[in-house]
Amino acid sequence: MVDVFELISASKETELKISELLDTQSIFELVFEIVKDTGFYNLDENFRLIKALNIDTDEETLDDALYNTWVTMTDNLNTAKTQEEFNAKFALFVPIVLRKMEMINHIAV
Repeated sequence: MVDVFELISASKETELKISELLDTQSIFELVFEIVKDTGFYNLDENFRLIKALNIDTDEETLDDALYNTWVTMTDNLNTAKTQEEFNAKFALFVPIVLRKMEMINHIAV
């Protein structure tokens, strides 16, 4: 996760751009593979949480959907009281953020 924020914070822009979020996709993919191998996503409780968090919203564009998911993720991460809680919250959002990124990339192709 530190890599994600370092990549984004390197920007000189005052506003976060979708292209900057998309630049982090390879990091999210790596985290997803690492977490998947632990069985974290196979736990019923975690699967239900991911499914609940992944509800499609009424954003006008896929970019808005990714941006709003990112904001929701960072808001949740900011409430973590321990590193373990932070890691678990981040892991829950990884497949959701990846799904939004893949939707944007699919349309761009």
